[in-house]
Amino acid sequence: MLLDREMQLTILTELSETYPSSVNVSEKYDYGSDDYYKFIANLAYLKDHKLISEKSLLVSPSMQGESFQPHLASITHIGMDFLADDGGLSAILGVVTIKFEAEQFRTILESMILSSNLPTERKQTMIDALRELPAESIKHLTTRIVDAGWDNLDSLMTIIQNSLL
Repeated sequence: MLLDREMQLTILTELSETYPSSVNVSEKYDYGSDDYYKFIANLAYLKDHKLISEKSLLVSPSMQGESFQPHLASITHIGMDFLADDGGLSAILGVVTIKFEAEQFRTILESMILSSNLPTERKQTMIDALRELPAESIKHLTTRIVDAGWDNLDSLMTIIQNSLL
């Protein structure tokens, strides 16, 4: 297989040692060897994932069409963060905040009630009560739902696992 995780880690680690400088990688492997083509494939893969920046020289040595011969490569800030045990600054700067408006959450809850196994009259009673709640009560209800999920972590993990499959 051309893609090799160990080779990728080696490439990233070597480039991280000279960050932010570029490294001449053109003589890393003998041109035309199996290791050379594997190296090229892994460089291209890391570049496609924006973990490295690579400058190549275009050549057309055969009827196989254009290919590239790597010249200089450097690890990007994304590559440095990838290697960091804590995810680097990307872990801090890439925080995603999810916000629900009260009406959006009310709609989600109504949908869950409607899809439940409750008797029809009980569903309608709960939906009517939910529609009467002010936004602050919806916020409190949301907190209680999240707390209930944490209190039943095994069940929550089962739900999450089933949702991801």
